[in-house]
Amino acid sequence: MSEERQPAETNTKPSFLRRALPIAVSVGLLAYLFSKIDLREALAYLSLDVLLRFLGPVILFNFVTLFIESICLNRVAQACGAMLDAWTAARIKAACYLLSLLNYAVGAVGLSVLLRRRAGLGLADAGGMVFTISLFDIGSVLALAALGATFTVSGALGIRLGLVLALLGAILAGFVFLRARISMGPLDRIRNLDLFRAPRTLPLQTLLELFVLRGLFVLCYVALMGSLFWAFEVEVGVFQLALNVAILLAVSALPIAAGGLGTGQIVFVELFSGAAPDAELLAMSILFSASLVIARALLGLVFAAEFTREALEAARAENAT
Repeated sequence: MSEERQPAETNTKPSFLRRALPIAVSVGLLAYLFSKIDLREALAYLSLDVLLRFLGPVILFNFVTLFIESICLNRVAQACGAMLDAWTAARIKAACYLLSLLNYAVGAVGLSVLLRRRAGLGLADAGGMVFTISLFDIGSVLALAALGATFTVSGALGIRLGLVLALLGAILAGFVFLRARISMGPLDRIRNLDLFRAPRTLPLQTLLELFVLRGLFVLCYVALMGSLFWAFEVEVGVFQLALNVAILLAVSALPIAAGGLGTGQIVFVELFSGAAPDAELLAMSILFSASLVIARALLGLVFAAEFTREALEAARAENAT
């Protein structure tokens, strides 16, 4: 009997570690940051006036970005021959916000599973849709970083324009490879995988729509960050803001901390050092992260409760395998 239970017990350990490690990293990074900056001094900057000034932009940001997300999913699903209306797409995306707050990859898995069930797609095809949209997100962030770095004298955190352009070129080359109408011998087996069906077969018009929509999506983050500095009455240059937002988005997506907490705060204070006292920058970062977490959690729980439960079950099943 004990031998039969042993595989199940050993399987739960990696799953537990995957969930616990990001939380431990966030707690450790925040503890380190709070040892350097007085938390009480930082919280003193969070006045009611600041909160009220930032409330409107946060609400507008979440509904605009959810609308963009729903249109993207709707366009890609239609181009893949699936039935997914924009309203259902919006609720599916909102349901996965809770998962994405914990881990971007887990959120992508939950979104793929819900798309498979609601749009009648294979799991590989649904994953390919999510993968395609993510590629445009990465490209938009890189383009934003390139724009900011071009007009910024010093590259924050040692970022180099040449490297950013090389990464953009790699994404473009990937699309060319997938969509080329010539035989590439053994590489055709990779190119013909179901996971790459969406980027391989989507009409050019749909790809252009995604390019515009995901670019607007990333610019919404820049606008929200700008409104954060406006709420605290701190001045920052437009191109510095664009570059730093691109870096923050890239760091927050790394699956090393829960919802980017800890990493986001440390990088935020470092990137905008000199624009305001460190304590105030920490307060700004806390407000920015907390407002997104609360708003997206509410969207997931209120706007799409039944989809949220389904996404959580799908994520648990994925972690158990």
